[in-house]
Amino acid sequence: MVLELKKFVVGPLRTNVYLLINELSEGILIDAGPGSFYRVLYLVDRGLVRLRYILLTHAHFDHASDAQYIKEVTGAKIVMHIADKEVFINSSYMAHYFGVRWNDPEVDIYILDDCLLRLLEIDTEVITTPGHTPGSVCYYVPKLHMLFTGDTLFKGAIGKPYIRKGSERLLKTSLRKLRALPLHTRVLPGHGDETSLDVEFQSVK
Repeated sequence: MVLELKKFVVGPLRTNVYLLINELSEGILIDAGPGSFYRVLYLVDRGLVRLRYILLTHAHFDHASDAQYIKEVTGAKIVMHIADKEVFINSSYMAHYFGVRWNDPEVDIYILDDCLLRLLEIDTEVITTPGHTPGSVCYYVPKLHMLFTGDTLFKGAIGKPYIRKGSERLLKTSLRKLRALPLHTRVLPGHGDETSLDVEFQSVK
């Protein structure tokens, strides 16, 4: 079971990166925005965590730019929805625009649909939530009552459909899927402050 949750705010768009650490000091990273490499490496070098997995909520540069670099150092496996491979081209361009290094992540586990992953003895439900990008997903950990929403749902706001590949219609469908989860669930978004489903679905229609 997880003993600790760390949150890093990184990069020019102030992206939230989360690190779950279990009692054996094994870690799961949720998203890998610009600068997360140095945060993770600091902990790895001091023996505070052995990173095993990098879960990407989507492939925009501000959430995925450091994934490949972290993988090369730690050997962690990258998990991502296959539909977001096409986002790499735009991410490369945007990373260059913001002065951020980019290397296409070499994904080890491709998500195709809603599924259950058992990572470090923790059941993690993958909920496909297209709309912001074609391959956006949320990661729900029932035992911890945590939902990592990337850019699908924020405190007081919902994600915006990515201009070329996003879909407002699909985003609304995705939000209805999240409504089915327990309302006391903690929402840990890709930007901004933590919230909960009961708070957000009072305003999100």
